[in-house]
Parts: sequence; C-alpha cells; structure tokens
Amino acid sequence: MKATLGVVLVGMVAWMAAYAALAEEPATALPTTVVAVSLFKNGLGFMAREAPLPRGDVTVLVDGLPAPVHGTLWVETRGDGGALKDLIAFERESVQQLPALTVAELLEANVGETVEARYGGTSVIRGKILAVPESRPAPPPTPAPRYALSPSVLPSSEAASLVLFDTPNGMVALNKNAIDQLSRVGGPLKTTVPRKKRATALHARATNASGAARLVIQYLARGISWAPSYVIDISEPKTARITAKAEIVNDLDDLDNVAVKFITGYPNIQFADVTDPMALREDLATFLASLANPPSAGQPGARRAVVMQNLGGSMAGQTTPGVPTNALEGQATEELFFYERKGVSLKNGERGYYPMFTAESPYDHVYQWKIGDTLDEQERQRAEDARDAERGEEIWHSVRLTNGGRVPWTTAPAMTVQAGQPLGQDVLYYTSAGGKTTVKITRAVDIKAERTELEVDRKRNAATFYGSSYTLLTVRGQLKVTNFKDRSVTLTITKDLSGEVVTSSPAAKVQQLAKGLKKANPHSQLTWELPINARGKADVDYTYRVYVRE
Repeated sequence: MKATLGVVLVGMVAWMAAYAALAEEPATALPTTVVAVSLFKNGLGFMAREAPLPRGDVTVLVDGLPAPVHGTLWVETRGDGGALKDLIAFERESVQQLPALTVAELLEANVGETVEARYGGTSVIRGKILAVPESRPAPPPTPAPRYALSPSVLPSSEAASLVLFDTPNGMVALNKNAIDQLSRVGGPLKTTVPRKKRATALHARATNASGAARLVIQYLARGISWAPSYVIDISEPKTARITAKAEIVNDLDDLDNVAVKFITGYPNIQFADVTDPMALREDLATFLASLANPPSAGQPGARRAVVMQNLGGSMAGQTTPGVPTNALEGQATEELFFYERKGVSLKNGERGYYPMFTAESPYDHVYQWKIGDTLDEQERQRAEDARDAERGEEIWHSVRLTNGGRVPWTTAPAMTVQAGQPLGQDVLYYTSAGGKTTVKITRAVDIKAERTELEVDRKRNAATFYGSSYTLLTVRGQLKVTNFKDRSVTLTITKDLSGEVVTSSPAAKVQQLAKGLKKANPHSQLTWELPINARGKADVDYTYRVYVRE
C-alpha cells in the first residue's frame, strides 16, 4: 500500500513539474499583419490577419486585436505540417511612455534627479526627488445588509498630493499641486512618464513541423466601413455616364497594401452588436444577457445602407470627374456582390477615396406626380393642410436608368449633373445588372398642376361596418396640367384612392392593392401616362364611390 502511494505521489510530483514547466514556457511575440478586408456599409469589417509560425512546437503571443463580433473569431494554421492546439485570451499589462502634461507628471518623470522647484510664488527648494506616491485606489465595497433601509455608500479613492525631496536639511514633503515651476540641475528635464496599459492578448500553442505553416486569424469587428456614392452625368440626350467611388472610413487598424472587398447586398448578421467572449470586454452575466436579448440588428446593411452623404468630383469644369473608365473587379457570392480593390494602404484614423467604375447607361426623362389618398387610417376625410395648398402640387423631374453593366449598383447617394453643373441629389437604390431604377433630380417648376375633388352624391347611413355607420359618397376628381417647357414631356400621374373606381378619362391603369383588407373600402392605385406637348395642357377626369365613417 505504501509502495503504491509512493508511486502515486511521485507521479503527481512529475505531472505538477511538467505542468509548471509548461505554464512557465516563454511565449514568442508573433506580430500579425492585415492581409485582406471585406467591408460592409454598417461599420463592420471582416478582417484576415496572418503571420508565419516558428518551426516546431511553439507558443506564441498575439496582441493588438480589436473586439470581434460574437461567433466570428476563427483561428487556424495554414500550410503543411501546421496545427493549432489551443488558444487562451487574457489581459496583458504593458508600459508605454507618454508625454508629461502637468507639473505633477514632470515630478514623476524626474524621480531620482536633482531639481529646483519653486512653490508659493517665491520659495525655492533644491533637492533630489525621492518619490511621487500614486493615488490609493478605492477598496472593494462592503456588501450592504440584506434589509438595509438606505443604499450602501461606495468607498472613494484617495488622491495623492505628496512629493518627497532629499535636501541638505533632510527629507521634505511638499504638495505637488502647489509647485509652480520646475527645473533640473545639470541638464534638461525628462518629459515622459510611464503609464500602464491593459489590453487583451492571445496565448496560442501550435505545431509547425514543416516550417511552412502560418497562423491565420479572421474576425468581424466594428470600426471600419465603406461609403459609396455616384455622380450621374446626363449631358448626352440619351446616354448617362455614371461614375462610382468608394470612401473607406478606417477607425480600426492599419492597412498596408491590402486587398479590400466592398460588399453590397443585405447580409443577416444576427449578433452584430454582441461582443465575443474572447475580447474580455464583459463578464459572464453581461454576455449571457446580451445573448438573451440581442439588439434588433438582423439586417444592419439594410438599416444603414447610405453611410455617408458625400459628393464626389469637382463640378467646376464641364466634364465629369477624371476617374478611370475600367471597373473594379467584382465577384458574386450567393446574394452578395463584392467589389475588389487591391493594394489599399490606409492607417487607423485616415480616410480613403477610391474610384470604382465609370459606365454608360441609357436613360429617359421621367416626370412624376404622386397624389395621396383623401381618407385617413380611420376612413375619415383627411384634413387639408393650408401650407400644402400654398406650396402647390409637387411634380418631380427624374431620370430612369437601366443598368446595362455586369455589376450591380449598390444603394448610395447619387448626384445628377449636366454640363458640369449640379442639378440635384437623391438616393440610387440597389439595382441588379439589367435592372432599372429611378433617381429624382429636382422639382419640375415649369409644369404646373391643379387638382380638385367635388362631391356628386351623398347617401347617409348607406351601410354599417363593424358597428359603425357609413355615408356613401360619389366623388368626381379633376386633374389639370400645364407644360410651360419648350419641349414635350411625358407625365406619370399616380393616384392612391380608397373606394370603387367608376369612370376615368383618359382610361387609367387601375390596380387593386391588398391594403386595408378589413376596411370598408377597397384600396386602388390609378396610373396615367400623359404625353404633353410643349406649352400644352392635359386634363384628367375620374369618378369613384367611397364609404366614409360618420
């Protein structure tokens, strides 16, 4: 029995010695560099970092990583003979030298030096700085009694104000905040102070038998984004010239000759606002709470499709911005599209401007007049706003573009120009290759529109719906348009209408919309396409019946 116990004890001692040796095994600092980035438009970037591993069984230390989004941190080895054993995240304390900003910090920087310090206006002390004590941190709070009538008082920290000098007359203590001037005897003052910094680091154990393996770290992180925008030149009568650019907003990491992909589409990133546990940013309770109640960030790309409203190019000349006509290389992956830009170098805190493509697109001038419904959600007559009457009817001049290229157009601000002059700015929404989109330019002030609706017949208590009495009205509407331009235009009029359409002249395209299915009235949308000659006029008449709640 004693022999068996002795063997067990010897084995335990050997295991503990091996474990202690492993724990004390020095880690080799492994600086990693960013090699590829994929950017979303909502402040998220998918980063890929890597570094060659030393040969053999190695323990490496990786620091300087940002906080990844939960579930997106992946670490692996690539290359023959490489394998990752394990990875541990911990807080690493380092010291960095920072410029002294106050006299108190100068005292701290010159501990051990002989100085002359003036205090109290005229008094001067000469001696060696022995110590500048640090502030005493607050002790941990004492838990309050379970049934305390008042909340417990949290202890506060104690601010240090002493500086100790060794003088010919002995040790002297002064209030460091009372010192007005400081100079060093025999040389210049030291002007930097050490400050402790705590940051998350990764402790990784890996094998690299061939010496050709490298460590690869991939993660999704907040702090970097791209903001696209367009300029649409309609100087030519039938063909528009569309120029796109991308602006990178980098508040995350340094990029040095990196391949960057700009992502378009609407990705679903469910945990975009949850930080991964390996970042050591929150305790277990906070992490579990964020998992149980994640913010509604299912479609961050759709929520923040337009990142920045920046305009591109100089409008002073008579041409579009001077950018390359070749498009960036692109790649379609499932429902997303990636524009690629190689060789991007951009430091943390900088902003970059990158031409994407210039393409030609057939376009048509479109004039649109959209008229809302006269009933509100409660099926009562909508009150007219006097300010709307003063402003008059709004007819918008737009351009309808066809994407004849091979790459989609992502949602972004779009400025329309003609002969070098800006006409207006709108949003160009996502348009697939071969698709069409409409971009507003400006209000068509040379096209005047008037509308009236007259009551033709009224039948009170005509019907009862859901316990409420309704009046049946017969309404005649009139639309009048005058074109003061020197050229003909085609005006598209869209009228939302609650009720049953009886007549329309000219004939309208009527669509019965599946809207308000539980209401007393069907919901229709009437559309007219009216060609109007230069300085000509056009009229529209329509009649409908509608139930109005009394």
